Amino acid sequence: MPTEGHRDIGGMVCAAVFILAAAAALYDTTTMVDADSIVFPRTVAIAMIVFSVALISWNLMRPAAAEELPQPGSTPRRVALVAAMLACAGLMPVIGFAPAGLGTVVAIMLIAMYDPWTRFRLIVYPLVCVALVAGFYALFSEVLLVPLPTGMLF
Repeated sequence: MPTEGHRDIGGMVCAAVFILAAAAALYDTTTMVDADSIVFPRTVAIAMIVFSVALISWNLMRPAAAEELPQPGSTPRRVALVAAMLACAGLMPVIGFAPAGLGTVVAIMLIAMYDPWTRFRLIVYPLVCVALVAGFYALFSEVLLVPLPTGMLF
């Protein structure tokens, strides 16, 4: 017996909440005096609005999906993911943005890894981790002009 189609109502509600939060952040930037401090919050807020509107539009325009049984998740992996991000936030003031970010990206990669290691993965994955952190460092420090923590040790 076919099941009824459904739309991601929860996702659309979260997207609407993100639109409201981004609109509040945009409004809050109107009181900022320094032009350099406006760039990052406005960029993120506009991106949140664009992607949230895209999610809502895509969800309303596509055909309703058939009901699927939920897949069981891995609670230890979820907990480890949150722990890795909290560790990054705690270590960033001590060791700086780049080392903490690199450690976090490597930890998240290892936590999320389901497939066995191959020679290709042993070579490419660490390179991708370094490129990812270097790219975010350049984006935040040079493009968005966000002051990044340098850390007390480095």
